[in-house]
Amino acid sequence: MKKLVIALVALSLWSCSKDEGPAPNPNADLVLGTWNLTELRISPPQDVNEDGNTTTNVLDELDCIAAQITLRSDNTWTFNGNDLVVTTITGGLFKFFCSEDNRNSGGNWDIQGNTVRLADGAGVVTTFTFDSSAATLTNLIGEVLPGLQAEVYTQL
Repeated sequence: MKKLVIALVALSLWSCSKDEGPAPNPNADLVLGTWNLTELRISPPQDVNEDGNTTTNVLDELDCIAAQITLRSDNTWTFNGNDLVVTTITGGLFKFFCSEDNRNSGGNWDIQGNTVRLADGAGVVTTFTFDSSAATLTNLIGEVLPGLQAEVYTQL
């Protein structure tokens, strides 16, 4: 009986494989590439271009904003675009302008589940939710004007 127990223990030790760490994230390859800004969500809705229609997506009425994020396989990223400038007027109204300055930044990125984190050179981390079915990256900011609710990027 003793020999049988020793043989079973030896067999179980021999059959165990070496732990190779966590499995790679299947979303990692899906997020690679270039992402264009397709939505800048605000709250409350505003008539940005003063045509009588309000919107929660500034890009529907202000076409001078453009931005792009590129995620590379070496876990580096770059951003190129201009910013939205919001100025408070009065009574819950705001004036919207496109920055004439082009902003470039970059750093390293990683993904955990469906959360993509972009860290810039100063260590500031911006978190995006990846939706593979919609091919979007969404940064939920959650502010009310003069801040933004969210920014959404769609993969090219």
